[in-house]
Amino acid sequence: MIDDAELSRVKAGYPVIWKNKEAQPKLAFIGCPHLSFAQLVDWTQKVEEGLKASGREKVAIPTVFTTAPAVQKEFQKTEYYARLQKTGVVLSYICPLMYMNNPLCGKQPVITCSNKLRTYTSAKYMTNGEIIEAITKGGK
Repeated sequence: MIDDAELSRVKAGYPVIWKNKEAQPKLAFIGCPHLSFAQLVDWTQKVEEGLKASGREKVAIPTVFTTAPAVQKEFQKTEYYARLQKTGVVLSYICPLMYMNNPLCGKQPVITCSNKLRTYTSAKYMTNGEIIEAITKGGK
């Protein structure tokens, strides 16, 4: 049976393969696979709410939201794009997996809510809520 306890057990078994397991994250990737338009809107709102709650204006950890070029183009036409820019989050169509597979980049302590990126790179997995807290308040 898959329940919260089982999900917690599996997550607790994920290895952190950073050289320094206690390092502060240097980058957060959200969107692997790439975010949809609706997900971009949702994440923008969550980041804004997290920043407001923590009394910050900009994210505490450099953060990249990734999406397909066509989705990025449409998103940039909306009010949400300007709102996202105010938070300090970067919107890109880069492939986080290819970025992390670069030997220099792969050594960085990166956090993600993508189990795919966690599986194939050294990125540390965090839940959506944990990511929001880390990028809007700072911390691990």
